[in-house]
Amino acid sequence: MSYLKIISPNRIWGLSVPLVIALIFALAACSGPESPEGTQTATPVLEATETPTQKPADPPVPTEAPVETQVTEAPANTAAPTETPVPTPVPTAGPTATPQPAPETYPLEITDMLGRPVTIPARPERIVSISPTATEMLYAVGGSAVARDSSSTFPALVMELPDVGGAYSPSFESIAAQRPDLILLEALTQARFLEPLSQFGAPVVAVRASSLEDVVAGIRLVGQIIESDETAEQVAQDITARVSSATEGLSAGMSALILISDADRNLYVAKPQSYPGAIASMVELSNPAADLPDSGTFPGFALVSAELLLAMDPDFLFTITPAPEPAPKLSTVLPRIPGVSGMQAIRQGQMHEIDHVIFLRNQGPRMAEAVEAMAQLAGGAP
Repeated sequence: MSYLKIISPNRIWGLSVPLVIALIFALAACSGPESPEGTQTATPVLEATETPTQKPADPPVPTEAPVETQVTEAPANTAAPTETPVPTPVPTAGPTATPQPAPETYPLEITDMLGRPVTIPARPERIVSISPTATEMLYAVGGSAVARDSSSTFPALVMELPDVGGAYSPSFESIAAQRPDLILLEALTQARFLEPLSQFGAPVVAVRASSLEDVVAGIRLVGQIIESDETAEQVAQDITARVSSATEGLSAGMSALILISDADRNLYVAKPQSYPGAIASMVELSNPAADLPDSGTFPGFALVSAELLLAMDPDFLFTITPAPEPAPKLSTVLPRIPGVSGMQAIRQGQMHEIDHVIFLRNQGPRMAEAVEAMAQLAGGAP
C-alpha cells in the first residue's frame, strides 16, 4: 500500500511545498522490502498538522537516496545452500594376498578295497558298475552309471540302463561297448574279473560290504572318486546312526543261524564273515556255525546237514530264498526235512523268512534296513 493513500489529497495541498518535499524524502527512506511471506508491511506515518506560528523550514539539502538492499528469496523448490562437505578420508588398503589356485583333484591316487593302488586320471563320466553293491554305493553318494549288471535293481531309475550281464557272468563285450572311464566291482565275488577288465584301459575299483565298516569305507571311497565327499560322509553317518539306534538295548546271549539253499537243495549256513552273518552279529546274536569251513558258491557260507543243524539247535532260524517264485520259500520246506522240524526255533515260532535282496544280493548302503528288520525279529524272543 502506498503511503500517499494514508493522507487525503485535500490535506497535501494545504501543506507548504518544503514540507511536502521533506515528506516525500521521508516516505522514500521508510519504504522497506517485502516481508518474507511476500506482503509489504506499512510503516505508520503521523499526519502533519499546520501550525500557524511555525516558520517554513529551509529546504533540505538534497542527498542521495539510500540504496536499498535487495533481498532475494530462494525459490520454493530450491534447497537451501549448505556447507561444502569435507570428504571423508578413505583408508589406504593394505597389501592383498594373491589367491592360491585350488589343488586339482585329478589325477587321483586311491587304494581300493582289495588293497590295490589305482589312478583315476580324470573325473569319471562313463561309469559301468557290475555289482549291486557298487551300484548302490555309487547312487547313494549322488553318482550315476551308464550301464549296470542285471542284479542291480536299486534305485529304480537304474532299471532304465542297459545291463552288461549278470554279476557272476558279465559280458565283457558289452562292457567294452560302453566305452567306460571307470569300472566298479565287488571285491570278494568279482576279483577274478580284474585281469580281463583291465584290458579296456579304464581304471577298475573294487568295493566291499562284508561289515558296517566296509560299507562306510566303500561309500567314502566312491564319494572321493566322483568328488562327492560331503554327500558320502553324510550317508555314512546316517547309516551308522540307524544301525546304532536299531541295536541299542539288545542283549547278547541268544543264538541264530541263517540258511540258504541252492538249486540242488543243499543247505548252507552263513558264517560271521558273510554279509548276513555280520548283520546277525550286529544284532548281538551268536553264531554256532562260526568255526565251520567255507564251502559252496557264496563266500562266508558253509555246507550243513540236517543232523548238524539239529545239533546246533539255535534260538532263531532265518531263511533266505534266492530263487524267485514259483520256487517255494525255504521257510516252508525246512520243517519237512526229517529231524529239522524238532529244532526249538521251529517249535517256538522263531523261524523267519528274510528278504534275499537286502540280506544277500544287494549288499551295501541298505545294510541299516537289514539290521532294523533283524533287530525287530530278534526283539521278539521269549
